[in-house]
Amino acid sequence: MRIFFSALLILPFWCPLLSAAEQETTPKEEFSSVEERRLHVRIIEDQDTLIDEKKALVLEETRLEKLKTEIDAKLAEIDRKLVEMETQKQALEALLSKRQDAEQQRIKSLGRIYEGMDPILAAQAVADLDPAVAAAILAAMKPRSAAKILNGLSREQASEISRLFLAMPAQ
Repeated sequence: MRIFFSALLILPFWCPLLSAAEQETTPKEEFSSVEERRLHVRIIEDQDTLIDEKKALVLEETRLEKLKTEIDAKLAEIDRKLVEMETQKQALEALLSKRQDAEQQRIKSLGRIYEGMDPILAAQAVADLDPAVAAAILAAMKPRSAAKILNGLSREQASEISRLFLAMPAQ
């Protein structure tokens, strides 16, 4: 067995350019026994197997490098899209903030308009509004004016608007 491993280590340096077929056609005189000949053939077969395995490993390594390059490209694309999405998110948040500010201004304006109206007429106008909008408008008004308008609403409408008013976030 020691001879086999020694020969296996030396053989690639001893005859690296010979193919398996050329090495097998070596004259029989070189070998003093059948065992040596069998070991020599076995070494050549093992060497060919190792060469084939090395070629397969090189091909696999090339395939893996290609996959790694593709994955890196896809990760870069994902990162680029994330940055793009973050930019779009910030733009949308800015637009939403502007819209909310404009809506708050319109509600304050309506609140001032209803404050200037007769409380009974304002109550009739508020009664036709969506209760959430009515609560927002009354919240933008002075408490005394809002109370006069609520007084002009039905009990159910006044309680619904009051409930929504309480659920609104503090400003």
